[in-house]
Amino acid sequence: MMFGSKVKYGITYKVNQRSFDIYRRKYEHDFRIPVVSQNLEGSIGVELTLHNAFIVTQIDKIYIYHAETFKEISQIPISLLKTETREPNQVISM
Repeated sequence: MMFGSKVKYGITYKVNQRSFDIYRRKYEHDFRIPVVSQNLEGSIGVELTLHNAFIVTQIDKIYIYHAETFKEISQIPISLLKTETREPNQVISM
């Protein structure tokens, strides 16, 4: 069995056979699964290559995750000022 470039097509053949069959992939799956169930929309992420970790902000917390296992290492709560508008205050920089 041979696969074409980008692995979208597959060709099967047998020795001493005059013809061959071409198959095309019907479904494409990237095997991506969520590792964090929290809504991180609008969050900021920073990679810490020296510590093999990454940092993600959420409205009033900073989470530190291990880069290979995606397990939460630590979290840092940030005390924010009360908001005077309808938008909540949040961490916008690290």
